[in-house]
Amino acid sequence: MKISVNGVPRDIEDQETIAALVLHLRLEPAMILVEHNGLALHRGEWSAAQLQENDRIEILQVAAGG
Repeated sequence: MKISVNGVPRDIEDQETIAALVLHLRLEPAMILVEHNGLALHRGEWSAAQLQENDRIEILQVAAGG
């Protein structure tokens, strides 16, 4: 299945969730924000959010700074 992650096309396994994608990408869940087809998701929603063909995922990394 093809999806877009931060504007870059990716092939992923069928039935994958946002939570599984985050693990696959080796991202630290506490340090990112995820938008699924234009809708920001709470971390608790990731495991229920099924990915489908042509979904658009935007992942923002939180960075501390001063």
